Amino acid sequence: MKGFSVKSNGIFGFVFLVLLLVGLFFIARGIFTLLSWAAPVLIVGALIINYRTVVNYLKFMLSLLKRNVLTGIIAIILSVVGFPVLAGVLFGKSIFDRKVRKLKETHQQHRQGEFVEYEEVIRNKPRDEFELPPLEKEIPPKEENKYKDFF
Repeated sequence: MKGFSVKSNGIFGFVFLVLLLVGLFFIARGIFTLLSWAAPVLIVGALIINYRTVVNYLKFMLSLLKRNVLTGIIAIILSVVGFPVLAGVLFGKSIFDRKVRKLKETHQQHRQGEFVEYEEVIRNKPRDEFELPPLEKEIPPKEENKYKDFF
């Protein structure tokens, strides 16, 4: 008769967890390696697509350094160490900022070029004459204070 063995299931679970974490580590290392090769191209692309994104990041780092020197230095060190990831993030943000800017421009052109259809609502009563039904407030009976003799 086979029974449930915590010892064997625990060992298999632990081995599976270790293998999963090792696999995730190698996947992350591969992505980081690919990003490190593509980082210069991504930064140049971010500058071409929307240079303000990179400039705003540099301004943010400078203001962080002015506000709190230790935090600014740590952020700069993390930016240098994580430069491949930072390049990818700045590239994505520059594409996103460009799309948002184009959407705003088309919205502004659309808004200025056409009239918007509307329907006029006519009210019978002015707002000042709005009537509510009378409020019936039920007052609960007041309980007698049991402790009034103590004071």
